[in-house]
Amino acid sequence: MRPFKPYIPDNTPPFPDISADNAIDIEIGCGVGLHPILYCQGNPNRQLIAIEHTREKFDKFARRAAQHKLPNLYPIHANAISFIGKYGRKESVDRFLLMYPNPNPKPSQLNKRWHGMPFMGFLWNCLKPGGSITIVTNESWYKEEALEHFERVWNFPVPNVKAISLDSHPDWRSRTHFEAKYLKRGETCYDICLHKPLA
Repeated sequence: MRPFKPYIPDNTPPFPDISADNAIDIEIGCGVGLHPILYCQGNPNRQLIAIEHTREKFDKFARRAAQHKLPNLYPIHANAISFIGKYGRKESVDRFLLMYPNPNPKPSQLNKRWHGMPFMGFLWNCLKPGGSITIVTNESWYKEEALEHFERVWNFPVPNVKAISLDSHPDWRSRTHFEAKYLKRGETCYDICLHKPLA
């Protein structure tokens, strides 16, 4: 697999220092912002940089974030790969969160799926020991392919996988608009959580 070579963007939006001395979580592709708002409300002692690339979605997210006035939430309009490629440092991030990324389902699109990107190795390098990468999907094939890649290609530790449905979790509070839609129509969603060893 080819190495990841980040593109360095020119913009420098305001956000907390991403370093080993600062507790930072990063959400990639946060859409219109439901999950980051809920996350920051439920984790007031954590700082979340929430990145969205699509202008229309980001504008809606930014308006919602301004209404909630959460001091630990930092909305960023950027390409996540470019942003993290510029500002990410070795062992500098506590948690990466990817909530229902585009599965890019065509066989030829493997290099667009997160587990198939060279960038996944860069994310792992940026993760602090004891930190985690969480990917959530409603596609069982995507889950299985990701697990296979994490083991065979990346040699990551075995992830924790949590299956969520309204049958198994009738009181589940949906974290994104996509998740609410998937669960309502009877689908199972999967939390795939990779933990970086402490040593």
